[in-house]
Amino acid sequence: MAKKKKFIKLVCKQCNKINYFTNKSKALVEEKLNLKKFCKWCRKHTDHKEGKK
Repeated sequence: MAKKKKFIKLVCKQCNKINYFTNKSKALVEEKLNLKKFCKWCRKHTDHKEGKK
């Protein structure tokens, strides 16, 4: 049986909108993901955190 990939949401810290979906490697399961990505609502690069499931 194939393993299902678990997707996580990336949420903008300024406007709290969900912009991206991605998956994490098994090595990073314990810590929360925090990336700098482009937010189309804020129209600038902002920090994005891992959202709730």
